[in-house]
Amino acid sequence: MELDYAKLAKGFPKPAERVYLLTGSDDALKREAVQKLTEPLLDASFADFDREERDIPPTGAGEAGETARAILASAGGVPMASERRVVIVTNIQRLGKDDQESLALGLSKLGELTCLVLVAGATEYDAGKVKGKTLGAKLVNAVGKNGATVLCDAPVESDLKSRAASFLKECGKTIEPSALALIMERAKATAAERGGGGRSGDINVLIHELEKVVAYSGGRPAITLEDAAAVGLHSAHDNIFALLDSVGSRDPRRALAEADALLEAGDKPDAVAARTFVMLARHLRHLWGAKYLADHRLNGFNIKGGLPPEIQAVLSGEMLGMTQRQSFLLKSLQEQARGWTWPALRGGLKRVLASDLAMKSIPPGAALAASAPAEDPASNLRLLVVELCRPASENVPKP
Repeated sequence: MELDYAKLAKGFPKPAERVYLLTGSDDALKREAVQKLTEPLLDASFADFDREERDIPPTGAGEAGETARAILASAGGVPMASERRVVIVTNIQRLGKDDQESLALGLSKLGELTCLVLVAGATEYDAGKVKGKTLGAKLVNAVGKNGATVLCDAPVESDLKSRAASFLKECGKTIEPSALALIMERAKATAAERGGGGRSGDINVLIHELEKVVAYSGGRPAITLEDAAAVGLHSAHDNIFALLDSVGSRDPRRALAEADALLEAGDKPDAVAARTFVMLARHLRHLWGAKYLADHRLNGFNIKGGLPPEIQAVLSGEMLGMTQRQSFLLKSLQEQARGWTWPALRGGLKRVLASDLAMKSIPPGAALAASAPAEDPASNLRLLVVELCRPASENVPKP
């Protein structure tokens, strides 16, 4: 059985399965899901006896099959007073192949008084490439036959907004749309670093940032953009968006300073460059859409009633979503887009692609006027930023 945690508004189906496998890109959601799944199965007075949790170390330590046997032995115990014997195993993807296959073989033998919860950590990335161990097909299939696989993907924007609204309502606060957008961008940036591509967000970051800004606002009922900016996450996430705005405004000094700040934040230069290339391409696409709307005399004030069908047909889904739910962001984008010609936007997208190819040791051709060496991603990024900020008349690709 397969379940989507985002659709389990009323909780997990009853009776509980003997085994669950939690997968997906959001580890915070997995922790929430584990709590909602296991708490009803445990007698609070005996939870210390009837619940066991273990984490698989990065090395997947132990002789082949030994860890799997220990997990199955623990899960095979009888609860003292609770409905189920609950065993939670985190980072299950770190198990070696032999242990995963041994565990898969033993799942069919679990008793009705067992609830074994296997939690796979979110996929880790290094310079855009998957690193670390992954779940084997035999274990995934065995869970599907004997229990349920639960998808815990990072929430989409609408879910982030509803969670933020519920949290602020409990606190007796309201928030300016621009302030909420800033906080949500920070949550999205965290998810993007894990491969979420900015489409979704990290709930831990969202709630933590809201807690900080609520405390900072004190007795005032309304949270402003200035509040969110004053106490928000000051890290590489903020540098990314400052870099995007400075490139969009064609401000080379500021853009280069923000690129340097990103590179000095402590992460590997190739990982910083890979993430930044993705975000720069996304921002240029936003500028493209904003310029197209401006050319058709559409802005954040006159699109609230909906866009004409012929305009909707040529916009990306992401741009359509912005016009429907974040139209206030169009003002800044359209101000930036005034400094870009259509050839300059085309050339900018080609330059981002060329820089990405150069880092992967693929000759970028003539799309980039000057190319940094593939083994120097920091210079590659700095060169790209300067090239994108050239005046529109200069930033036209050579024929």
